[in-house]
Amino acid sequence: MNNPSAAAAEGETHSLRTVAAVVAATTAAQVAGAMGAAVFPVIAPELARELGVDAALIGYQMSVIYGAAMIGSMLFTWMVARYGGCRTTQIGMACCVIAMALTLHGSVAMLALASVIIGLAMSMNLPAATHLLFRYTPPRRRNLIFSLKQTGVPMAWALMALIAPVLTLNFGWRWAAAVVLASALLTLIAMQPARAAWDDDRRPELAVKVRVLDGFALVWRIAALRWLGLASFCLAFIQLCVGTFTVVMLVQEAGYSLVAAGLMLSVAQIGGVLGRIGWGWLADRSGDCLAALRMLSLVTIACSFALMFIGPGWPVLLAALVFALLGATAIGWNGLYIAEVARRSPPGQVSVATGGAMVWNFAGILVGPATFTLVYQLLGSYALSFILVIVMAMVTLWALRAARLAMAQTA
Repeated sequence: MNNPSAAAAEGETHSLRTVAAVVAATTAAQVAGAMGAAVFPVIAPELARELGVDAALIGYQMSVIYGAAMIGSMLFTWMVARYGGCRTTQIGMACCVIAMALTLHGSVAMLALASVIIGLAMSMNLPAATHLLFRYTPPRRRNLIFSLKQTGVPMAWALMALIAPVLTLNFGWRWAAAVVLASALLTLIAMQPARAAWDDDRRPELAVKVRVLDGFALVWRIAALRWLGLASFCLAFIQLCVGTFTVVMLVQEAGYSLVAAGLMLSVAQIGGVLGRIGWGWLADRSGDCLAALRMLSLVTIACSFALMFIGPGWPVLLAALVFALLGATAIGWNGLYIAEVARRSPPGQVSVATGGAMVWNFAGILVGPATFTLVYQLLGSYALSFILVIVMAMVTLWALRAARLAMAQTA
């Protein structure tokens, strides 16, 4: 005799297993893709020495990566519907593999091409993961799972900060790139068995329609979203400056070894992982997302001011505390931003508004490291260049105030 309750329990178990598999796959893909960008700042001192260039040029490379991601996020919006979330993720992983293979060549030209391909891969991975998670995650658990998945980027940076310096000093920087290549390749292969089931909603007959400005125009048209977009530009600007220049600054100006500087960057990234969860919890409890964003901007200003005076005499524990707090704020803001954009979007247009909002985000990442490099070249000090981070955090506070006023006027 069939047991209905047993059958229901079996169905629930199968559902939970599917959710776990989707979360694991999308998180692994996010980590692998983010490692493709994170590996370069961590190995920048050794890579620059071998290529005979200034390590500060890493700022321009990061701008190339995220500039390509910004363009890709506008060009590839049709891919998930046409090929499915799983296949789109696999294409992104394939791009990551190709990019790391080009990196192994060890020339400036190949690094530039690899940077573009890494950026395009990142632009594919985010909407594909969102599609799969939204489809398979139970509504009652969706907020938690999305919050946890958002920790993939700082987790990738923390892993690279821990692993890449050790590999670079003992075996050469190419081994660090090879780890990223292997991670992306294994993720691509591991997802193949589930492809048919996870992509059963794909529409291969769908025409390719590239509508670049729809999302951006929507965000610009609504005042609250427009000011939130400016805040996102500034916060993304800050995040990439912190991630890109921490290792170089500590090695060249604070007397750290490459491994010790990598450990300090990992402290900041772990702070970002905890911050993304903690700030989300605080915003849910208070019911005021903008207040949480304002608070983290103020902490960013305080930490950046302290780093302007960093030097060889600084106690390690003090530096770790500053970087942990800076990571929790400068890296921990993303979930709050996406949640507030979704909350303020017109009915039925959340995905369009989110896509437009990410243009602001990628634009900040594009401009940030390159601008920091220019300021460094003017001031001759990475530590003093953190004045730029302070300025951008102050602009963030102004944008958040304008966003609150705009919301009050439309309430």
